[in-house]
Amino acid sequence: MQPQHRNTPSANHDPMTDDRSNDDSTADTGRAETDTRMTDGGTDEAAETPIEADVVDEVAEDENVPREGLVDALVVLNASLLGSHSTYEREYEYATVDGVRGYVVDAAAWETLREEHDLDSRLAAAAQRAHTAQTERLLAAADDPQGNIDAGIVVGIDTAEVMD
Repeated sequence: MQPQHRNTPSANHDPMTDDRSNDDSTADTGRAETDTRMTDGGTDEAAETPIEADVVDEVAEDENVPREGLVDALVVLNASLLGSHSTYEREYEYATVDGVRGYVVDAAAWETLREEHDLDSRLAAAAQRAHTAQTERLLAAADDPQGNIDAGIVVGIDTAEVMD
């Protein structure tokens, strides 16, 4: 799958549809390998977000927050971000890789998210860092020269409805 950029969209790309195959193959992405870690006898809830499990692990350790608390915060944020593509597309640059879009946002975007959700300040900071780290990975995979960014928001695009 080719990365897609805001300034260089694919001629055949429709951002409202998922063009990935439905064969459950993990050949085009390492996400399935990193997000299937089991905890407490069940599937890791981090798989319900577009943030890779190793990013969650690293951020939880570095920010000294409980991994489970960070995962819970990421799941809540992910649910609220799913319908927000049009808002971020109008205002921010982004890269799309393997059904996940990373937006390069400013501090105001994260301040809005913090106001909308009653998250512990440490968990909110860790969630922002996880989203930013994942956005940086997407930019690197898309060969975007931005390098380190101030803030990022990651949202899966495979949730869009297909209209007939």
